[in-house]
Amino acid sequence: MDDVLRRLGVLEKDVSEIKTSVAGIAAQLPYLATKAEVMAVRTEVMAVRTEVSDAKTSIIQWTVATSIAVATLAFAIAKFVH
Repeated sequence: MDDVLRRLGVLEKDVSEIKTSVAGIAAQLPYLATKAEVMAVRTEVMAVRTEVSDAKTSIIQWTVATSIAVATLAFAIAKFVH
């Protein structure tokens, strides 16, 4: 009988700790994102990635075009100087 009472005491202590843990989790639930909110963020991140990719492509094109224009201008100036 003493063993049962000891085990019951341990069980009550464990249940008390579980209640405390569950209360802490329940307090955080209102602040967690929903599935729809996570999907909205994913959609926005994909849109930003697309914009960054487009900007990167545009910067590369402008850099190449500017380099070609500067080289052409340098050759033209060199031709008129000689």
